Amino acid sequence: MNSRSRNLVVGIFVLFSICVLLFGVYFLKNTVPGRQTDVYYAVFDQVSTLQEGDPVKVNGVSLGKVTSVELEGNTVKVAFQIRRGLKLSKDSEVRIQNIGLMGERQLGIHLGTSSDILESGGTLSGALDAGIAEAMGVAGQVFVEADSLVKILRGVVDSTVGRPEFAGRVNNLLASTEDLTRRISSLETDVDPQIRDGVKTLHGLSREIDGFVRSQEPKVDEMTNNGVEASRHVKELAARGEKVAQGLEEVLGKMNSKNGTLGSLLTDTTLHRDLRSTLKNADSLFRSIHDRGLNVNLDLF
Repeated sequence: MNSRSRNLVVGIFVLFSICVLLFGVYFLKNTVPGRQTDVYYAVFDQVSTLQEGDPVKVNGVSLGKVTSVELEGNTVKVAFQIRRGLKLSKDSEVRIQNIGLMGERQLGIHLGTSSDILESGGTLSGALDAGIAEAMGVAGQVFVEADSLVKILRGVVDSTVGRPEFAGRVNNLLASTEDLTRRISSLETDVDPQIRDGVKTLHGLSREIDGFVRSQEPKVDEMTNNGVEASRHVKELAARGEKVAQGLEEVLGKMNSKNGTLGSLLTDTTLHRDLRSTLKNADSLFRSIHDRGLNVNLDLF
């Protein structure tokens, strides 16, 4: 083979290698030469293991990839590109999803139903789905809390069951409980007949009380009737008293009046003076008779 033929073979091999290299680069980057894309952004509180180059799937169809992951303040801003011509509504849902056992992630987009379309370069709010990494983190926290719980339980056991005197105290407690149970059983045996006799006595007493109440029921009715009759008589007596009071008021009115005889006697001062003079003269006559005796002179014609 001459030098010209060797150069041709080498040139073809180099061109083929370049083609394979370009194909491999585009294949690994999951891009198609000449395909146009639009760039959008999503904001997350955290992104876990999401990184640049992870796939972007829209309703489960792989249509793009993550181009950058940057921290902005307290949030993480993720840039991703998807095939041009796909319209994202502003109510579309963006989530970071777990796709592998080793913590691989993808950006999953669920298209919304709003007619308000997000322009290229727009931003959506995203959320993180728990995956293997989050589960391992939670499991580690659980293990730490379980270890703390085991230590607490061990301390409780060591301070109770593990103490040498614990068994003796438990045995004494069981013995005391058995003795108390035995005493309660004996007390129940002794008291049970007395309780039964008491119940029988109460039952007989209740029957006697019931008989007494039944026998006294007519008397109670009679007393009630007498009370009603007495109440009626009291009402009549009260009516008569009112009439007597009215009569006394009339008599007192006449006594106070000067027109009546008794009123005139009570109010006439002349009669009072005459009566006092007569009584005085009579008193003098009686004294004279007492001192001198009765001297009667009888003149006949």
